[in-house]
Amino acid sequence: MTRDEAIAEITNKLVEFYQPIRICLFGSVARGDDGPDSDLDFLVVVPDDAPEDKLRPGAGRRAVRGTGFAKDIVPWRKTDFEQRAAWVRASLPATVVREGRVLYDTQ
Repeated sequence: MTRDEAIAEITNKLVEFYQPIRICLFGSVARGDDGPDSDLDFLVVVPDDAPEDKLRPGAGRRAVRGTGFAKDIVPWRKTDFEQRAAWVRASLPATVVREGRVLYDTQ
């Protein structure tokens, strides 16, 4: 499986698991300055009423088990993501807005 195929498969599994508003790829792969050992970084924007268990560390990784490639999955509630992106320039959400690649968006 190529990296692009893995990104598509992981995105589909994340959509199924989280039923998100948006999924972004961020980090070195999204910026295009990745190397052979780079992992795939996904930020998942979930509805504000998403269950707590979906936000726990590792929840998303279990959903994409077996897809190959090292990956990190970071879920954020919609309101928290939008506020942090707008007000804290050095935050992860602001960086994702500036440098990330949108893979899925319902808006």
